[in-house]
Amino acid sequence: MVGSLVIVYPTPHQGGELVLRHKGREWEIDASTLTHSQPSTSIAYVAFYSDIEHEVLKVSSGCRITLTYNLYLADSTPGAQAPSVVPNLRDILNFQSALHKLLGSPEFLPHGGTLGFGLAHLYPITFETKLQDMVKYLKGEDAHVYRACQESKLQPSLRMVYDCEEARGVMLKKVVELADYSYQETNYIEYLCYELGGTPVNLSNKTLARRSDWVQHHRVEKWEQITWVTPFREGNRLRDVSMAYGNDAVSLEYAYHSPCLCVPVAPASDRVSP
Repeated sequence: MVGSLVIVYPTPHQGGELVLRHKGREWEIDASTLTHSQPSTSIAYVAFYSDIEHEVLKVSSGCRITLTYNLYLADSTPGAQAPSVVPNLRDILNFQSALHKLLGSPEFLPHGGTLGFGLAHLYPITFETKLQDMVKYLKGEDAHVYRACQESKLQPSLRMVYDCEEARGVMLKKVVELADYSYQETNYIEYLCYELGGTPVNLSNKTLARRSDWVQHHRVEKWEQITWVTPFREGNRLRDVSMAYGNDAVSLEYAYHSPCLCVPVAPASDRVSP
């Protein structure tokens, strides 16, 4: 399920406005005024994504009659890699144009690197989710970014980033539940890197992945510095719970991880024409 469609019939009523809220913005739809201002009998309809907060205000008089449909994406093209739900073409072209200009600048990531995009919308991610299967269900800004990167000959992919020490973490190619992990037997970051094949990364543009205490202590050569463009969405965050054994008592330890889009960028010498 990716959204809802609400159809409002032109029955006489006052109030009952539909209020939508998302990322600090708010829209109010007065369907009664809209329908009765038309020259002929009309209905009103509103479609919105499933993570949009919505509220119906009190109907002060009359009767408000609506039909609400849940909108689903049908998996009719199982081999498709491009996201199915995309914003309008103008937004895609604007973002793609800006990205193209950056990639054509020798000053932008001159030695190459990785762009990171926290997902803007909410998704039903669980520990059973196959991360790369989510690509075709990306919506709105997320689908926008994914498709624009593809059009720019980049290779975006979904990743999970596990929080570790302050503003640093470990990136994995899949969703992994750590319920069986024992804090008593091995170091958490060591487990993510050596046992699960993860890569140490920074979670903020103000920190360096290679400056991680764990990376320096173990002299890890494989780490990745990410240039974050958009932040993580708190609602997509997963939490693992494990047992930790201290000197005096047993306690719960929590591990947090979030999905994101990662986009490798080649060095300027390989992408900028001389």
